[in-house]
Amino acid sequence: MRQRTILAAATITTVLTVAASTSLAALSQAQTDVYAGYVNVTIAGTNDRDPNPTDGSLAGKGTFKALGAITDKGRALAYRTEKGELITLRFVTIGKKGTITYRVTIDTLAATSRWTVASGTKAYKGLRGKGTERENDDYTISYLMGTVSR
Repeated sequence: MRQRTILAAATITTVLTVAASTSLAALSQAQTDVYAGYVNVTIAGTNDRDPNPTDGSLAGKGTFKALGAITDKGRALAYRTEKGELITLRFVTIGKKGTITYRVTIDTLAATSRWTVASGTKAYKGLRGKGTERENDDYTISYLMGTVSR
């Protein structure tokens, strides 16, 4: 009888261990997939310094709103570097769920503008992403469209 009790206890322990590890793996997968998919980020009011800085310093302060795989809004800071035909913008967006830094590279000769996620904090830690950037006619609003994942 004692041998059956030990065997039953061992079986229950094994089943609970497998169930717990499966649940944790599923939870971990669900958490990493939360920020996966298409994203559209609108950044406004960050181009208010005249003349525009070329040395990486602060270009302006404004706001952002993200929709899609990321849904957040808050403050935005823009830093600007210019070297020849390349303009690099670093947008730091500070939302309720954390901070995301986007790096935008604009090639004025090729007329291309691409962005990547440079870093993230809190809920956005480990976030990756890329896409295209466009601006309105007077360069006061930037639109980042693309995909993110973790």
